[in-house]
Amino acid sequence: LEKEKIADVSDVERVAREIHILKIIRHPHLIQLYEIIETSKQLFLIMEYAEGGELFDYIVKRKRLKEKEAARFFQQIISGVEYIHKLRIVHRDLKPENLLLDKNRNIKLIDFGLSNTYKAGSTLKTAC
Repeated sequence: LEKEKIADVSDVERVAREIHILKIIRHPHLIQLYEIIETSKQLFLIMEYAEGGELFDYIVKRKRLKEKEAARFFQQIISGVEYIHKLRIVHRDLKPENLLLDKNRNIKLIDFGLSNTYKAGSTLKTAC
């Protein structure tokens, strides 16, 4: 991330929120943040590599998924979402483009840029 492009206060808050969330999540179906490297001009997020690419491209290439494979993907997505919800985190941008596949075709939920945390019994007041 280029720091000069994160000039607006809302952008700074969004990036800080995303990094905070990435630091606390640990689940087999959520992308892992390994390290943050900061220079005077840039912020580098060193993350888990998912060599299988986007689920969206995987589906488009095959035109359809077999029921067993679709059910497996769905179970993995639900497992990851359930985990973050237990931590009171909402993703708010769940789509095939934000689901990567690792080398074993396991789902990795990515892009927590619109995500937020909430307190029990409260509602979110930030826009997506």
